[in-house]
Amino acid sequence: MQVSSLQERKSPYRILVAEDSPTQQRIIMAVLGREGFDVIIAGDGIEAARSAFQENPDLVVLDIEMPKMDGYQVCRLLKDDYRTAHIPVIMLTSKTQETDKFWGLKTGADRYVTKDFQLAGLAGTVHELLEVGGADAEAEAPRCPMPNRQAAGEQEVDVLSRVNDLLDRKLYEATLVNEISQLNTLSEDCTVTIDSVLTLIAQVTDCHVCALVLIEELRLFIHVHCAVGNSYFEEARRQAIGAAAPYLRPGASGNQLEVEVDSEPDFLKGERPGLDSIKSMLVIPLQARAETIAVLILTSPLPDAFLAATQRLLKIIDNPVGLVVDNARLHEGTRRLAITDGLTRLYNHRHFYELLGQEFHRVRRYHGDLALVMADIDSFKMINDMFGHQVGDEVLVALAAVITREVRDIDIVARYGGEEIAVLLPQTGARQARDVAERIRAAVEGHDFNLPGGRSVTLSLGVAGFPECRAAGSAELVQAADTALYQAKEAGKNRVVTWSSNGDV
Repeated sequence: MQVSSLQERKSPYRILVAEDSPTQQRIIMAVLGREGFDVIIAGDGIEAARSAFQENPDLVVLDIEMPKMDGYQVCRLLKDDYRTAHIPVIMLTSKTQETDKFWGLKTGADRYVTKDFQLAGLAGTVHELLEVGGADAEAEAPRCPMPNRQAAGEQEVDVLSRVNDLLDRKLYEATLVNEISQLNTLSEDCTVTIDSVLTLIAQVTDCHVCALVLIEELRLFIHVHCAVGNSYFEEARRQAIGAAAPYLRPGASGNQLEVEVDSEPDFLKGERPGLDSIKSMLVIPLQARAETIAVLILTSPLPDAFLAATQRLLKIIDNPVGLVVDNARLHEGTRRLAITDGLTRLYNHRHFYELLGQEFHRVRRYHGDLALVMADIDSFKMINDMFGHQVGDEVLVALAAVITREVRDIDIVARYGGEEIAVLLPQTGARQARDVAERIRAAVEGHDFNLPGGRSVTLSLGVAGFPECRAAGSAELVQAADTALYQAKEAGKNRVVTWSSNGDV
């Protein structure tokens, strides 16, 4: 039986009971004394906390309503300290409301026992916790009592200072969690949100460079918090890629990560003696919806930078950080689906017209240049008829990649419809746009699309520039580029034609 196994110990278990009622004290001592336990009585919360630290009991029974400190506060204090966190705690109260039980367990209590006339359930619960909790092993371990004080006043001040320290830390942690949670509504831009998360984490740790890898998206965000120089940055980047590698999906590698750096301009200039190598690193997988969605990597040139207190803090915030990061990536994914073509990943027709309207308004207001290239695959229907629509889709995907490589980051590439691609070139005149179009045409003609028989793919392209075409609106610019494209088809395909008011090429 469990009871006999407990009583076979050479010395009895020591049970600390915190109860301010003398009557209840006598009842509890009688109940536990019959089971062979050594009972230590504390008359209030302060005395209970002090006794727990000094006596290191095997189990603590706490009344909830006590003078000076209630049972909830004592329980939270004991569970927060590494020297007493292992001790089982039973909350003993006359309250029966479920809300009281909920809060009692949330403070860290292991069980919640309701008082009755004979406290019938107390002894059984004590036995259960001592057996299940492996208290036999704990009893063989050396005890580490707190040093005795000379005066009760000094003892009380010590406990109260511990309570104040705990409250300060809990307030700090709650404030930090709240700050992180508010980043959910900071921006619709995933990059802005993640940079803000990394900045906040760097501010509360001894972290010089903080990085985050989005596993599914293969994106690496690096926030440089302190001036470290080139050598340290490159090592931090390599370490971040290496740390994330085990979490990447099969077939993906660290070399595929798209790197985005948030840094002050002077932070990465030259070399900085003493800051040329990583002495401390911490890797934290971030989870959401029961899966690892990102990896957080902290580095420092200082030895032992991430001690237990920092790791404890990061353990508290890793869940809200994971939720914020997951929400940011899901929001961006949803937005991307709304504005991109599902096959080619280029902007879709609707979003192209939104961007075209914005660019046309800007160029009309500030008197700049704007050019549009409309490109159409030559004889695309024949490719579909000969090789099937799946091969046609593969050609479109490859074509999108070829065109994207030949333009600038500020240029806008969209699937206009079917096999037609639109390329919007801000701050570009008609002559420059023709050169871009010719470069695209040559790149497509020279690309191997893996068609049977080595068949090549060619483009016809029409170019229109503003203000050259004197368009009154964005729709007229599209019409001018379409007209030039039609002329390219009529002239024999696989060529570039620039729109002209007199019809000349």
